[in-house]
Amino acid sequence: MKKVSIIIPVYNMEEWVESGIKCITEQTYENLEIIIIDDGSKDGSYMKCLAEADKDRRIAVFGKNNEGPGAARNLALRKATGDYIYFFDIDDYLEKNAIEKFVRYMENENTDLVVCSFSMFDGEKVFRTVKKADGLKRTGGDARKDYYEHMFMYGERGIQGAAWFKLYKTDIIRKNGIEFPKLRKSEDDVFVARYVNCIDSFYMTGDVLCRYYVNSYKRFWDKYRFDIFDTSRQSTMYVKDIVLNWNRNNKDVLQRIYDDYFHKTFGSFCFLFNPNLKLNRKARYARLKEITDIFMDDISCDGIEINHPIFKCMKKKNYRAIYVRIVLHIWKHKFD
Repeated sequence: MKKVSIIIPVYNMEEWVESGIKCITEQTYENLEIIIIDDGSKDGSYMKCLAEADKDRRIAVFGKNNEGPGAARNLALRKATGDYIYFFDIDDYLEKNAIEKFVRYMENENTDLVVCSFSMFDGEKVFRTVKKADGLKRTGGDARKDYYEHMFMYGERGIQGAAWFKLYKTDIIRKNGIEFPKLRKSEDDVFVARYVNCIDSFYMTGDVLCRYYVNSYKRFWDKYRFDIFDTSRQSTMYVKDIVLNWNRNNKDVLQRIYDDYFHKTFGSFCFLFNPNLKLNRKARYARLKEITDIFMDDISCDGIEINHPIFKCMKKKNYRAIYVRIVLHIWKHKFD
């Protein structure tokens, strides 16, 4: 029986530690090593993880200074001894037979990457299920060429590049020196693109094996206390360079990459109102203007248009209209 390394970065997630680890230790697939990296938590997360490790010998807990989830996962990858890798976020949920099914598909389909369907949870209820193309398999040159087309088709914006809901082969990661970049956000987009760049096949299943906890803006603001646009832009440019190697003349894939970039830029506009940043109105407006100009310079190089009213304002450099629309959006969703 092949061993699966479950990699779990933790940062200030004390309330989720017990339930998150429980859904891993109760997996029907038992040959697991569970590597938890506490990324310099300031709450009781580290001690709670140690307490859970005392209950199950498969759990190993390591602490480090805070550098973001990418650096935490890289440390865990160096320590992993499993044949396969699964990345798990402590506030998400896995069905009890999830790892068993992942491994079965990996071996029965003789593939390099397995991607499952997932549901989305807002803290009270599941409000959406994102189904992948059930039984879709691509091999050879079609694997890299078709991967992003199908991920953007069946995924949520901002989620298709996530490290979770996928099972990876450790030897591919090690052989190609694949790691997460030193970014504090959207780092998994780059990791997945680097991995896909090295595979010969992938398999997608319609089985809903995991549940993603969607952050509210308040929780999102508490999680990130820095300007997120620069990291989102860096990850987009990394992914664009890699993906266009396989899809050089694919305008549709380029459009989808920029749609995702716009989605992240919209989030960056909203993030300017994060009270933790302590920005006054003048500073928010200046940064919004700067972000708009950078985004429009990037997108104009490729002649891409985005079908969104705020993009129309960005194109006209109507910064005041953008600002007002973002304020109304935040007020409407009661995230202020």
